Amino acid sequence: MKRLLCRHDARADRRAIRDEWIERAISFPVREAVQADGRIRRWVPIPEMNNRYLRVILVCTMKVSYFTDTDTLLMQFRDVPVAETRDLDENTILDLDGHGNIYAITIEHAA
Repeated sequence: MKRLLCRHDARADRRAIRDEWIERAISFPVREAVQADGRIRRWVPIPEMNNRYLRVILVCTMKVSYFTDTDTLLMQFRDVPVAETRDLDENTILDLDGHGNIYAITIEHAA
């Protein structure tokens, strides 16, 4: 899994957080919640810290696909069901989730 760790030691109260605890929260969470914007929050107890819970927030990465046969570029920001599709102009289509957030953009005649 490719990931970017924010500098958790930027604040004094986060200096004790170890990378292996973050990995544990990502791989073996005891609770998970998906936010409306697509971020995923995961919690795990940390025995080394008297079973205090560590919460990590995952930001899904964007997927970009290009289809040469139709000269179409598809940019997906997260994987959610389409609630609405809007034509921005004759070559650009926006896909929205149930909360009205853009989750994908399709560009026709992209090259």
